[in-house]
Amino acid sequence: MTPGLIWLPICDSTNDEAWARVSDGAVAAVATDQQRQGRGRRGRRWHSPPGCGLYLSWIARPALSPTLGGWLPLMAAVAVAEICEARGFTPTLKWPNDVLSGVPSQGAPDALTGKMAGILCEARAQGDDWQAVIGVGLNLRRPPEGYPEGVPAAALGDFTEADLDPRDVADDLCAALTRGLSRLEAWSRGPEGLKAMADAWCARGMPEGTPIQRGDITGTFGGLDADGSLLLRRADGAVERVRTGEVDLVGWRGRPPR
Repeated sequence: MTPGLIWLPICDSTNDEAWARVSDGAVAAVATDQQRQGRGRRGRRWHSPPGCGLYLSWIARPALSPTLGGWLPLMAAVAVAEICEARGFTPTLKWPNDVLSGVPSQGAPDALTGKMAGILCEARAQGDDWQAVIGVGLNLRRPPEGYPEGVPAAALGDFTEADLDPRDVADDLCAALTRGLSRLEAWSRGPEGLKAMADAWCARGMPEGTPIQRGDITGTFGGLDADGSLLLRRADGAVERVRTGEVDLVGWRGRPPR
């Protein structure tokens, strides 16, 4: 097992458990395969039934300016995609922090079959020092009773026969996040800035031209800006830079895999 990875048989929230240990430099992450009160972004509940997923919160102590903290969800999404790819399945990333099954096209968002993983990044600063907890909920197997009504979810096991032991996946995810943060720190100091991080995300992200919506503004996905913001190209040609919040895929509500 990864040094510093604490495995709990059950807990309320791995993010809360990680924050309780953030001052202990020997702790790298907290993981479980069952949460009582798993949470996603904006206070949403993350369905965390026993034996069906990996719920892991990794502690980041970045050598980065806090102004670059918005790159952490993108880095984490790439890390999750990498461990899926290593098991024979290529997911699609949706800005800023969703990992989806299938690939949307410009005219067919329903080519996507469901949300496979979500990422919740929380940061706290003390003076010039800051830490972040990166929580990942990854669906490994479909629950026998299925997902709750209205939850457009998918599981990695729907698409691969690779080993999906949650402890093995946890080890690989910790390694991928460690590599990802190291690359992010190096790229932030490089001559091209964080373009390499944007390229790594876009190589796995929804294709440019995918119809998207933010509030009452509709358009198409135009890639990422130099600061990691999403570019929303409106029908009139104007470009909206979305720095925080969420965007929706137009016409997609999720459906079960075939």
